[in-house]
Amino acid sequence: FLHGIIAIRNKDHSRAIAESKKANKYLKDDSLSLLLKAESLKIQNKNDDLYQVYEKMIKNPNTYLLGLRGLMQENLRSQDYHHAYIYAEKLFNYNPKIDKLYDTIINIISKTKNWQKLIEITDDAYKKKIIDKKIFTENKSIALFEIAKIKYLTSLQESLKLMEQSLNLKEFFQPFVSFYTDILIACNSYNKAKK
Repeated sequence: FLHGIIAIRNKDHSRAIAESKKANKYLKDDSLSLLLKAESLKIQNKNDDLYQVYEKMIKNPNTYLLGLRGLMQENLRSQDYHHAYIYAEKLFNYNPKIDKLYDTIINIISKTKNWQKLIEITDDAYKKKIIDKKIFTENKSIALFEIAKIKYLTSLQESLKLMEQSLNLKEFFQPFVSFYTDILIACNSYNKAKK
């Protein structure tokens, strides 16, 4: 195992693969063996086998987080954002302080356009002190703005309320003010729109 890890760190791919096979003979699906096997499969670009190793890792309490992270990354690589989000959310609920996890989740949400999830995850991250107030207000105001644009087609009043919440978080942001003015005009609130 140790020789395999050293080979991986030294980018000696052929030795890492060989050491992984040796370690697997003795450690058979042990935490260490799974870890080395995953790294070896990454080198070989055997993504289907790698996915199966990550599935085994999430069944082992010692490698659970690494398995979740691996599954999230594999789904991101294959652009399966729905499943990537599922694993990312599990990771976040287990340990929200994992390096760059919040940023990864925001990236996934921007691809899926699930703005309600953006509000929920941003509220949670702020409560857990993962993000500061500036990031909180920025992301939450964007989510409210995006939901307001969707609601504009079906309910002007809901859209108006959402835009007011968004503007409370980020006042005088030109795209928000412009859209808010459009909603006011559509609601025949000309004096408020002019103001």
